[in-house]
Amino acid sequence: MTQDDIAHPRLRELFAYWDRMRAGRSMPARLDLDPLDIPSLLPNLILIDVERGDEPAAMRFRFRLYGTDVCAIRGADLTGRYIDEPGITYLRDAAILSYKKIVAERTPVYESHPFPLNAAYPGYVGAYHRLVLPLSGDGAQVDMLLIGFYRELPANP
Repeated sequence: MTQDDIAHPRLRELFAYWDRMRAGRSMPARLDLDPLDIPSLLPNLILIDVERGDEPAAMRFRFRLYGTDVCAIRGADLTGRYIDEPGITYLRDAAILSYKKIVAERTPVYESHPFPLNAAYPGYVGAYHRLVLPLSGDGAQVDMLLIGFYRELPANP
């Protein structure tokens, strides 16, 4: 993946920072990242701890940090909660599969999904943009995911 694969400008900025911090490695460690380097991105960031059990199916994902803008978009602060808890998201199973794939392949993933605003304004479509970046304390095994998440809304009708 390169910056050119990412449509959202703030997520391109996040990818460029992650790429600099990995300094030729496959991925940086959490300790390589300094929030003071990217203050304008912080409200839209999520950090997820990757917790492993004895079997791959036992892998769990816990929200370590849930940015303030993400909380506003989601309507809740999920810090400290697990993605597999009931009521977290209706996209739970898809998100877990996506995260497990990123952990296994150790590669970033960018996604953009359109969504209709509401029935009162047919044809007006927004978009969610998500960039998931792997982090590794030992340089080999993914132990955290850094996610940039933005909602894009069209101009008012």
